[in-house]
Amino acid sequence: MPRELSLYLLVIILAGALSLFLCLFALLKIKDAPGAKPYIIVTFLSSIFIFSYALELSSTSLEQIIFWLRVEYLALPFIPVFLLLMCIEYIGHRIKKVWKYALFIIPFITIFMHYTNDSHHFYYKSMGLRGDSPFPIIKLVGGPWFYVHSLFLFLCVMISI
Repeated sequence: MPRELSLYLLVIILAGALSLFLCLFALLKIKDAPGAKPYIIVTFLSSIFIFSYALELSSTSLEQIIFWLRVEYLALPFIPVFLLLMCIEYIGHRIKKVWKYALFIIPFITIFMHYTNDSHHFYYKSMGLRGDSPFPIIKLVGGPWFYVHSLFLFLCVMISI
């Protein structure tokens, strides 16, 4: 494993550990504060995503990389939703339950699209290994649903800000 990758993986693992620490800290110390419950979920999902990403980068084959990418996508689609819910709750606003549930439609469709991508290629048009890297890195070409989910992610983050 190249030295640069080792250092990068160390930083990623430290970020995952920090996210997990913040999750546990919030769970133990501030669980009743406004926005704390979605914050706990965001930090937990972020740690799953970060550790899975580290394992993706340390993988040696396309099959292993795709496996860890699928694990990442169990957490990734929900992070922007819980970030938005955290911000809304923190500023004291309430949204109707029907809208809360509606926010989860695109993340669930994203997981479905990601896991069934080999059948339709709506999420990724293609997946392969990059040839210009000293270690295996996946090259992804987004399909139509990739851009729908990306737009949704950016909208959630922009509204949160």
